[in-house]
Amino acid sequence: MMNTAKPGKIDNDMDQAGIASARLSENAEHDLLANEDILELLNILLEAERAGARAVQVLSKQTRDAVTGETLQEIAVDEGRFCVMLNQHINRLGGRPSKKTGDFFEKLMALEQFDDKLDLLDRGQSWVVRKIRGALARIGDEKLHADLLDMLKVHEINIKSAASLRKADW
Repeated sequence: MMNTAKPGKIDNDMDQAGIASARLSENAEHDLLANEDILELLNILLEAERAGARAVQVLSKQTRDAVTGETLQEIAVDEGRFCVMLNQHINRLGGRPSKKTGDFFEKLMALEQFDDKLDLLDRGQSWVVRKIRGALARIGDEKLHADLLDMLKVHEINIKSAASLRKADW
């Protein structure tokens, strides 16, 4: 895709996490993200996870199907676990965890149909996977790398779990 943005302007398709993961660190020989870029990325992921945890918790209570509710509750637990992990890494790396909740929650709650909410949940989980994949090779911190890899794998599993719910009877 060709960038048609005017010089000095950021292409509209590039979001904050894309900007953070696109920057080169000062350590160009290893092409690792600089600490400030890692912190920015982690805070963006934290805001998204916080919104996801809230949204999936609400969704789990909106269904009358026990299996669907249980699956969504399990996803909500994962989202909450990753909020804790991201907070810990941000603090460990000398940053300040964001207190914001991403706008994903409001977007999901604005939808009326449950299937539409599940579709948006899938897109949100996929967004997180893309952001982590885009940054993982540039994370030099072994503990953070391992935790983000775990987060990526769990999100991929949760995408499959949520997809199976679309076939369930409400």
